[in-house]
Amino acid sequence: MHLSKRLETIASMIPSDYEVIDIGCDHALLDIYLTQKGNNHCIASDMRSSVIEIAKKNIQSYQLDHQIEIIQSDGLNNIVPSKKAVAVLAGMGTSTILSILNTSKVYLFSYLIIQTNNEWEKLRKTFSQKGFCLVEEKTVLENHKYYIIMKWQKGNAHYSNKKCFLGPCLMHHSENIPYFQETLQQYLNILQNIPKQYVKKKYDIRKRIHWLKKELKAYHL
Repeated sequence: MHLSKRLETIASMIPSDYEVIDIGCDHALLDIYLTQKGNNHCIASDMRSSVIEIAKKNIQSYQLDHQIEIIQSDGLNNIVPSKKAVAVLAGMGTSTILSILNTSKVYLFSYLIIQTNNEWEKLRKTFSQKGFCLVEEKTVLENHKYYIIMKWQKGNAHYSNKKCFLGPCLMHHSENIPYFQETLQQYLNILQNIPKQYVKKKYDIRKRIHWLKKELKAYHL
């Protein structure tokens, strides 16, 4: 089983002996990979019957239909996690992820592994306020696009606005320099295209540019 770099990175962040609940499982490739490794019990879940059917066919093609559980569920509605469970939510937007995890069931998981397609700053801020802390973050470049994968666990964290923007576990790690460089260029381009009358918007963008430049300056760039 060959995984994309993004899914491979997600798999690397999952403890080997934990139950994995893959919410929005898509083709269930992550579940197949983890089951083949032999150390995880996986539950592939999605709300769409069409996706469930594709996942079933893929799982059957690897003869794993007696090992991987498939549940059709809107978010966590039909899910009961075990005492050692990891929730994986990947490939969705932050608003969708926050909606799915807006339930007391979220506190039953040992870890949450999240890869959102947008609004990383909002997600970090919201989850730290909900009583979670980041234990790991990784950037993945795939098909000319950066993905950020976060691993959360229950705990008290008070992240500044700067840390919520840059990523508290991404800061001060040289492997993330290309990501910060690209992000800086994106914000410089945004600043150029904001009309003069949007004073507050310009101020917010300049503040983020300052944070990015300061982060990169730490590497003598």
